[in-house]
Amino acid sequence: MEMFSSSVIADLVNRSISFLFSRCQKQTTATVQVDLQLLRRLLMRSDTIVEEAERRHVSNQDMLQQLKALRDKAYRGYYVLDTIGCQALLPGRRSRDGKDKEEEEVKRRTFALSRFNPAKRVRFPSAGDPKPTVALDGASPEELHQMVCSLQAMIDGMDEFVVLLMSCPPMYREPYNVYLSLDRGMFGRQMEKEMVIDFLLKTEPPGAVNQGVLPIVGPMHIGKSTLVESVCRDEKVRNHFSLITIYSRNDLKDETKATFRDKCVIKHQNNQASSGKRLLIVIELIADVDEEAWKRLYSCERSMAQGSKIIITSRSENIVRFGTTEPLRLKCLPVEAYWYLFKTTAFGSDDPRDHPKMASIALEMVDAMQGSFIFASMGADLLRANFDARSWSRVLTRLRQYLQKNASLIGEYPDDVKVKDYPRFSWSVIKEKPDKYFMLHDIYQRGSTHREVPPISLLDLLAERAQPPGKYEILFWKSRIPPYFNYMCTCEIRDM
Repeated sequence: MEMFSSSVIADLVNRSISFLFSRCQKQTTATVQVDLQLLRRLLMRSDTIVEEAERRHVSNQDMLQQLKALRDKAYRGYYVLDTIGCQALLPGRRSRDGKDKEEEEVKRRTFALSRFNPAKRVRFPSAGDPKPTVALDGASPEELHQMVCSLQAMIDGMDEFVVLLMSCPPMYREPYNVYLSLDRGMFGRQMEKEMVIDFLLKTEPPGAVNQGVLPIVGPMHIGKSTLVESVCRDEKVRNHFSLITIYSRNDLKDETKATFRDKCVIKHQNNQASSGKRLLIVIELIADVDEEAWKRLYSCERSMAQGSKIIITSRSENIVRFGTTEPLRLKCLPVEAYWYLFKTTAFGSDDPRDHPKMASIALEMVDAMQGSFIFASMGADLLRANFDARSWSRVLTRLRQYLQKNASLIGEYPDDVKVKDYPRFSWSVIKEKPDKYFMLHDIYQRGSTHREVPPISLLDLLAERAQPPGKYEILFWKSRIPPYFNYMCTCEIRDM
């Protein structure tokens, strides 16, 4: 009798627990659906505010800070929405047995590469390492609800911002759709651009004897030249300075005032009386600046008119010591902002939620590339030309192979290589098992005015549209936005 009673009680307890779990699960599912719908509506509202702000000249620094915070929050919202969408539309990811899950984890595991660690060490995770920070398991219901609440609070607190925004003068914008505007315009640097413009237009205190110098520092291919070009094309800047020139070399070694001026290229000349004789000199360097060379040239430029400014850019942190104001340090985009850029360029007008498997593959690519602007453009071109899950999966496999092979040989993130003529290895993305690989030597950039652009591009090789024998120059990548740099390299095809 006691055994029977114990069995009945145990059965009742199990049934009660199962009922409670089932009820909680249903409530959680219902809450998630409500939060997802609310998040979509909030993102539409945030897009409306951001788009209106981008149509107007916003110069108030507090408003710019609010706008940047709203953009960042919206990027995070889209990231959460898309990762949860992939998880919900791919139920098979959770139904696999333990062995399949383990194989899947090994297959999609990627190594961590720091683009800002001076040692540039590469860490290959062991089997016991945790999942990457940009995992495809989506956000938890709690994180989703917190995301919705924080975005709701931010939008509710922007009533005064919207009122002030309507008082800002409108500016002309061509009627691009979202895809074209992201593909052919500077992305993610609006706040930095306004900071540079604010520095350039700021009036120097009476009696100032030194020209203002703004250092801009950042790693290779991070967008320093693109940011400066966008600033120099701004109408307010062009109306403020009578002459804008740019000096672009490896360093300033052995330069005199005469040779320096001869090597400067005129970007803009303004003959309006309101601009006075103010000059803007942009110095773009790769290496560090010799102390004596800088003092020699800077003392020569002291004769420039009051209000003249200098911008100096470099990969070297040492140029910060020459600034008269706080330096601007460019870093990789946050993963949420980079995902927004990449998904828009890769999917175009298609909604990623209509292609959940391809969206999950794209998310893994974003995790691996760590904010590379070149890959966001070149990789998106490759994916749009082969718009199916099987092709995208093959591209992801080749991407992992490219990163692991080159990082193991070089010891650092491939985009950050500084050693001249250090080859990179790559493969075709068309064949299941490539029989050839190509070595890419000495990637360098040329300006848009250079007429001799190679007819064969890296995309042609990756897609096997061309495979000429021998060693020859190819177009590694061509930027679609000013200053329209062409990146070249020497390629050599070899048998596997």
